Amino acid sequence: MDSMKKLFLFLCIGIIMFPAAVSAQGSARVLDRVVAVIGDEIITESELQLQMLQAGMQNKVNANDPELRRRILDAMMNDKLVLAQAVLDSIQIPPEEITARLEDQINRMTRYYGSEQRLEQVAGMPIRQMKREFREDIRKRLMIDMVQQQKFGSMSVSHREVQEFFKTYSDSLPPVPEQVELRQIAMFPQVTAAFREAARAKAQGLLDSIRGGADFEQLAKDFSDDPGSARNGGSLGLARRGVFVKEFEEAAFSLEPGQVSDIVETQFGFHIIKLIEKKGEAVKPLHILIKVSKTGESDQAVIDTLNALRQRIVDGEDFATLAMERSEDEDTRKFGGSLGAIEVPELADELKTVQQNLKIGEITEPVKITMDKDYAYAIIRLEQRIAPHPPTMENDYQRIAKFAKIFKQNREYAEWLEEIRKNVYWKVNI
Repeated sequence: MDSMKKLFLFLCIGIIMFPAAVSAQGSARVLDRVVAVIGDEIITESELQLQMLQAGMQNKVNANDPELRRRILDAMMNDKLVLAQAVLDSIQIPPEEITARLEDQINRMTRYYGSEQRLEQVAGMPIRQMKREFREDIRKRLMIDMVQQQKFGSMSVSHREVQEFFKTYSDSLPPVPEQVELRQIAMFPQVTAAFREAARAKAQGLLDSIRGGADFEQLAKDFSDDPGSARNGGSLGLARRGVFVKEFEEAAFSLEPGQVSDIVETQFGFHIIKLIEKKGEAVKPLHILIKVSKTGESDQAVIDTLNALRQRIVDGEDFATLAMERSEDEDTRKFGGSLGAIEVPELADELKTVQQNLKIGEITEPVKITMDKDYAYAIIRLEQRIAPHPPTMENDYQRIAKFAKIFKQNREYAEWLEEIRKNVYWKVNI
C-alpha cells in the first residue's frame, strides 16, 4: 500500500486530518523498513512517520522529535500487543458491525470533504475500493476496542482507593476551574398548526413526485432541510438500531430495499425515507427532511410567558417551585431547574456569556439557548460562584474519583501489557 493509502487508513479508523497533511505526504516518503514486529503484525517506517506527522500537526510540535517518535512507536506497539491478545482470546467481530463502522467513517470523511466526488479525488480511489482496502484494518481496530472493553470497561474505584489516591497525589492534581451553580426555567416555542400543515403539504408533494417517478436523490439535494445528508442525495449511511429517533427507526426498519415510506413525523420535522440496503440489524436509508418552521409570534409568546414568571419570582415566589411546575426541560425540572455546579470552561457558549455579568441571586431576562438540537428560551439564576481552588475530598469528590479511576486503568493496563509481552513475540529494530 503506498503512502497515500496508508495516510487514508488513519482517516478511516477514526481520525480526520487536514488537507495539508494529504499534500504534505508526498514529500514525506521514506524508504520503507520494518521497525517493529509484534506477533504476526509489523510496523513499518512509513506508518510510524505518518503517525508522527499527524501528531505534530495536531499538537503543533516538531514531528521529528525523538521523544515523540518513541512515544508513538510505544503506542503503536501496544495496539499490536492488544490485537495479538484479541487473537489469542478468539475475539470475533460480526461482519455487519465492521460494515457499520466502515460506513460511519466513510460518511464522516464525506461530510468533511463536502462530497463523495471530492473524497475520491483526495483518496485517489473510488469509495468501493476504500471499503475493500480498509475493511481488515477496521476489523482489527474493533478487536482491539472489544478486548480493552472486556478487560477494563467495568472498572470502578472504591471510596478507599479514592482516598489513597488523593493522599498520594493531591499535590499533583490540577486546580478545579471556576464553577457556577445555575438554575433555569426553559420553554420551547411551539409550532403553529398552519406552519405544521404547510410543511406536511410540502413533504406530501415531494412524496407524490417520487411515486410518480422523480429521482429521490435529486429531490433530496434540492429540497431536504438536512444539509449534512442533502449534499449526498439524502444518504445517512449504514446505521444500527439505536442511532435514529424512535419514529424514524421504526419506519426505516419496516421497509425493504427499494421501498419508500409514507410521511414520517419526528421531533425534527417530516421525513420521506427510502431504504437502500438492509444487513441484519443495520439499514442504509436515504431521507428527505422538511422542517416545520417556527414563527416570530411563537418565540414572542414564550418570551412573554418567561417574563411573567420572572416577575413572579422577583415578587417573592420560589424559583425552584415554578421550575418544577413550568419548565419544559425534563432533565432539570424535577430538580427545581438546577443545572448543578458546572465548570465555566465546560458551559455552552450562550450560558458562558450570560453568567459573566450575573451577581449571585440575579435572574436573566429570557435568553435563547440550544437544547436537544433545537432551541429554547430560558430565564437563568446564578445560585453560587465557586472560585478556582485546589481539589478537596469534601467538595470535589467526583472529580478526584475520575482521576483515581484513570490512574488505576493506566496502571493495570501497563501491567496487563507486560503480561502479554511474556506470551507474544516482539522485537524492535532500532
